[in-house]
Amino acid sequence: MSADKNEKMILNGAMGTPGGLGERNLERREFIKRAAVGAGAVAMGMVAMGCTSSSGSSSTSSQLGAGAAVPTASAWKFAVMGDTQWIAADDGLNPNTCAVGLITQLNSQFIAQKVKFVVQVGDLADQGAAGSIAAAGGPEAGYSITGPLGEDTRALFTQALFNSGIGFFPLRGNHDDSAAAATEFTTIYPQTQGGVMNGTSVYSRVKGSVAAAYNSIDANQPIPADSGSSFSIGSNFSAIGSPDSDLAGLTYGFDYGNARLVFLDQFTTPSSVDVGGAAHSIDLSVSLQQPWITSTLSGRTSGSHAFVFAHKGIITQQHIDVLFGECPADATASWTGNGITKSLPVASQGANNFILSMVANKARLYFCGHDHIHNRSIVKNTNDTTKHITHQLCQSVSSKFYTPNEDNSTGNSVVTSNTSNDAFFCGGLRQTQLSQELYTVGFYIVTVDGANVTVDYYSAPAYPIAGSSTEDVIAATPVLNFTKQETTGYSLNGRQFIVASGESYTGVKDTGPSGTVAQILEGTNSNPNSDRSGRIYSNDVNTGWITETSGTASDVLVLWGMARNLGSTLTDQYTLSMAYDATKGSAFVLATPDAAGNWVNAVAQNSGGTTKVVSGPWNSSYGLGTYGIDTSAGTVWAVLNYNGYFAAVQGA
Repeated sequence: MSADKNEKMILNGAMGTPGGLGERNLERREFIKRAAVGAGAVAMGMVAMGCTSSSGSSSTSSQLGAGAAVPTASAWKFAVMGDTQWIAADDGLNPNTCAVGLITQLNSQFIAQKVKFVVQVGDLADQGAAGSIAAAGGPEAGYSITGPLGEDTRALFTQALFNSGIGFFPLRGNHDDSAAAATEFTTIYPQTQGGVMNGTSVYSRVKGSVAAAYNSIDANQPIPADSGSSFSIGSNFSAIGSPDSDLAGLTYGFDYGNARLVFLDQFTTPSSVDVGGAAHSIDLSVSLQQPWITSTLSGRTSGSHAFVFAHKGIITQQHIDVLFGECPADATASWTGNGITKSLPVASQGANNFILSMVANKARLYFCGHDHIHNRSIVKNTNDTTKHITHQLCQSVSSKFYTPNEDNSTGNSVVTSNTSNDAFFCGGLRQTQLSQELYTVGFYIVTVDGANVTVDYYSAPAYPIAGSSTEDVIAATPVLNFTKQETTGYSLNGRQFIVASGESYTGVKDTGPSGTVAQILEGTNSNPNSDRSGRIYSNDVNTGWITETSGTASDVLVLWGMARNLGSTLTDQYTLSMAYDATKGSAFVLATPDAAGNWVNAVAQNSGGTTKVVSGPWNSSYGLGTYGIDTSAGTVWAVLNYNGYFAAVQGA
């Protein structure tokens, strides 16, 4: 189905019944989890509204104070989405190998979420690099098309965002890789060099290109109207620039609010040369850009965030080709399998330098696509594994889906059954798994609130069927019913604790900007879940802070990363303690905001448990729902099973 170089990973072993719905397309555990999503959504709603099976003191549900303004009024949001390829015959909604029928549904989500802009991490159409899509098959086969029509189609269907005042910042992927596609990209996306959206000339150009190639089957997918005037998103495009003139608008960066966003392109440039004038190499391109990357990350405003985006990952789950080479190996890899011999150059040094640069410049989050899988992990420098970043492999918005370590009888056999890329190529040193989801369409909402960043992942089941090679496919556009699957985050004023399954949470301790000490007193990570390669997930626990407000007797703690299952906010049971300022009143309670923004007793938001109030310190005999105040230590505490915002508040 795809001509991607080294795009397919092969597994020498069984994956269940070939072509069946059981293991290959939707393993039983995953199916059960999906069936439970509705119940999980109900549970999340109960937590948000403070419903619980608790009994006891009415103070657990009473309002302790109004004005729990979190996130704060200064918070802003952007969205991230993955590959938008359509490889099946056009079903009337997805012209020119672009998944328009899925894109339009995501556009509605982004508009409803009121994001400032949307980022796409490449592969804008399946045949985006081609001058003709005749080879793609389907109703358009044989059409005489000039120019990269897939690229134009993707650009045209950003119009709904522009009409709502939402920006769009794309990257190229390997399906957009050619000199002609590079030129087309910078022509139809001028915003990558100046931030100006909704230019009339661009709309007229892409509308004319796409409309000329439409056929009758596309009547169900109308070309969007252009309403509204042009507008700008972002700043400092000129000051940040690109590594050289040939990468202008392909590798780029800009500032928005208190963040710098950096976009990396490793694909063929308009003149087919790399930084320094060498002939283009997809394996070396980003390494040659590293000085610019480092200076761009280091040159931003002190105390601001940095987010880095590229199409390929540092290490991925199904593909073996990465941002810095044909595989993520620590040394040149060579082997024979399925009658062929593979020899791939080392990518590890470029990856290690890149990670060190991000760590040194406090850039915590890296987003990529390419794999059509949701996979969140910690990715490390293999020479010093204490240096690491959070690596968000983005779920796709595509008609094709991959399975990690899937057998591919056409060749490229490099990985044995149930062996991850990390284990095979890097001796298990590169990656720590946090979560994974297969066979869905998804997107990410990033909320930037001062020093704090929250990432919400939403997905909708797609239920693909077996295709050829390693690609499972959908042939018709589904109605996507999105649910929030997980909430994660980090803070520039907080700490990160990577807690493996079976380890205690008691090492989680931090101090807020006004001196509030927060600590987990008890609790163990008992998350039993694992990825397709059998790697049990760790929990990436992060703390963050909002300075004490008029309604609290402490700084506000933000706690992320302890939820056990996608689609649920439930965590392991744990006890949280926070110090309070005794000059702010008396009878303090550990509180959390309810859905209306009021401070309520934190145990009121638990799922299950029995409410019990204690005067004195916590001890290990106390069950879920127990809370109290230890006046001798100057702390409030509660036994909880969810994450969120917490503060000491005067009780009712």
